Amino acid sequence: MSTVTSPDGTVIGYDRYGGGPAAIFIGGAATYRAIDEATTQTARRLAAEGFTAVDYDRRGRGASGDTQPWALDREVEDVAELIKVAGGAAALCSNSSGADIALAAARAGVGVTALVLYEPPFFAGASFDAHLAALSTMLADGRNDEAMRYNLTSVIGLPPDVVDAMAKAPWWAAMVAVAPTLVYDHTATHEINVDPDWRRRWAGVTVPAIVCSGDQTFPGMPEAADAVAAALPNASRCILPGQGHRPAPEALVPVLLEFLKS
Repeated sequence: MSTVTSPDGTVIGYDRYGGGPAAIFIGGAATYRAIDEATTQTARRLAAEGFTAVDYDRRGRGASGDTQPWALDREVEDVAELIKVAGGAAALCSNSSGADIALAAARAGVGVTALVLYEPPFFAGASFDAHLAALSTMLADGRNDEAMRYNLTSVIGLPPDVVDAMAKAPWWAAMVAVAPTLVYDHTATHEINVDPDWRRRWAGVTVPAIVCSGDQTFPGMPEAADAVAAALPNASRCILPGQGHRPAPEALVPVLLEFLKS
């Protein structure tokens, strides 16, 4: 593992694989390297095809620090530092709410060459105010387990019995440990949802982009991907057969290779 230090002093842990044009993987809510083997394998497979692949822990997770106060701009600065160590230019490959950071970084002009956005969870007009208030109360009281369960059931929409089964998995404690970062993702996503004009918001994001979704995913995700692709100036759409909200490496890597090589 390697580290970079962001401008606010936060240490960001990452793994770098391969050599060649760079791609940086940005995880969604509550994911990081210790519990996200799929992204690690995707990064390694991409590296084996002649790319530099960077897999990192977002701030507040795993080997990365969590300097307060949080702001989306600080996460963009983290990505900018990773782009520097990757050679000064990189494509950003995000999953779910990782698109918050990928799009903000592309707007900031920090060396982003392309965007791969897998199921950005943006729903125009959907306010997260109530969810953010509930999560903030739970987290302030140290009820991290309850906050994670609330996120999975009330925000994402998983059935309670499915979440109960997840809570018995060996990685559950590691996920619960990063529950405070849920507020980070939902704050950034809320800002996008309540913006009435995505075309204006992303008018300057002219790098090539591909917005992907699976055909076995949560209701509304394909339509959300359609809306994001339509709002970006230079975006295409891709649907991955048989995939849900977290695509398998063997399904995603061919899409990455075709897009990034083009």
